[in-house]
Amino acid sequence: MSKRRRPSASKRVAEAKFWGPDEPPAPAQTVIDPTPDPAAMIRSLGAPPLAVDASVAERHLTAVYEEAVRAATALAAANGLLTGPE
Repeated sequence: MSKRRRPSASKRVAEAKFWGPDEPPAPAQTVIDPTPDPAAMIRSLGAPPLAVDASVAERHLTAVYEEAVRAATALAAANGLLTGPE
C-alpha cells in the first residue's frame, strides 16, 4: 500500500489564491426590517410561465413568498432581531 501524501505547498498556495485570504467574515446585520410587500419581486419578473393561467401561478407564488416572510419574521422576533415595535 502507498502512504498518504500531504498536499504540497504549491497546492495550498493555489487554493488560497482561488478561495481568497483567510479573513474573518464581516459582522452580520443585527436587526431585520420585514418587507411590507413580499410579492414585489414576483411582480417585477412578469407573468410566470408555469401554468395555462399565469394569474393562478402568480397567486400561488405570492402565497409561498408571503408564508416565507411570515416564518422569517417570526424567527427574527423570537431572536429579538426585529426593528421597531412588535
